[in-house]
Amino acid sequence: MKKTDAAVQIFIPSIKSKKILEVACGDAEFSISASCYAHQVSCIDLDDSRICSVTPDNVHFEIMDAAKMRFSSESFDAVFLYNALSHIQSQWESIQEECMRVLKPEGCIYIVGTWKMDIALIHNMFHDEAEWNNGFLVVKIIKNYYEPK
Repeated sequence: MKKTDAAVQIFIPSIKSKKILEVACGDAEFSISASCYAHQVSCIDLDDSRICSVTPDNVHFEIMDAAKMRFSSESFDAVFLYNALSHIQSQWESIQEECMRVLKPEGCIYIVGTWKMDIALIHNMFHDEAEWNNGFLVVKIIKNYYEPK
């Protein structure tokens, strides 16, 4: 089983038959793994050089700045950042605002880390909000409880 398949197992209740977004998707392996359960998966990155050329029909990739998304407000049930925080750290506040904007009212942002660099950053940024789940460090930010800075 691929690591992304194992990660997706944790989130099945949050993605099953839902519309989800992966931000800073890189090669989109998490999105492809999630497509087995999600109704629709959108994934965005600034670069398409690593994206897999063969993706399931319910996975849609776009080159897009996560700090200035073109999606409508309240479009997604969940937003995922899988091993991506270190890539977007300098823009985190504006990206978080955009993620909240595109989330439905009951939606959540999930920040998932497995790389040392992301794990250290998650611990530094989110402290006690981060929890280990089957070998993945996860932060869950619920839209209903989010207070913008």
